[in-house]
Amino acid sequence: MPVPDVMFCAQQIHVPPELPNIMKQFTKAAIRTQPRDILQWSYGYFSALSKGEPLPVKERVEMLVATQKNDTGLTPGLLKVLHKQLSKKETVSLEELQIKWKNLCLPMEQLRSLLQLIDFVDGVEWMKFFALGCSALCGSIVSSMKQACEILSDDPEGGAARIPYDTFAFLYSYLAGMDKEIPEGEAESFLSALKEQVAHKNYMVGVADFSVNRMD
Repeated sequence: MPVPDVMFCAQQIHVPPELPNIMKQFTKAAIRTQPRDILQWSYGYFSALSKGEPLPVKERVEMLVATQKNDTGLTPGLLKVLHKQLSKKETVSLEELQIKWKNLCLPMEQLRSLLQLIDFVDGVEWMKFFALGCSALCGSIVSSMKQACEILSDDPEGGAARIPYDTFAFLYSYLAGMDKEIPEGEAESFLSALKEQVAHKNYMVGVADFSVNRMD
């Protein structure tokens, strides 16, 4: 016997009261983030939302510069998202990093290239990976440190982009140690002078506090 057609009316369909706002926020997040794979990103978004974790969402839409192509992989905005998601742990598991990376629709080839530069047998030291991410974005140590300050700073956009001296020193020392063109001892000398320079600023380092000539 065929099943009779069932007529539904508005009163029969229960719509959770929080659903419209959830979908509204999801739509705004997708527009800001512009994921290349909306299904993969959506999985990461709702997975993080259900667990109360930081969402894989950019603060604003990133405009490509003239030298960029459509498929550029990691961007400052995406690196900042990763930092919000993973920085609470000093060391993150390779699996967790891979999941977050994949949910941001970033190319796995780029992740593998970065991991070749770091020891991750017992997990990935997040701040070292973050430093490598800045280097991958910018190339030179000067530009990498400026990028790090802009991503990590709590200052308003366009401001001094200050970060604690200890954080700056750790990132700079790590990148300088990997740069064969920087003579041994030069990084320590530079950081010592910088520490004196920012002592009156409660040891906060901003982009304007370090000289490009001294870091080159």
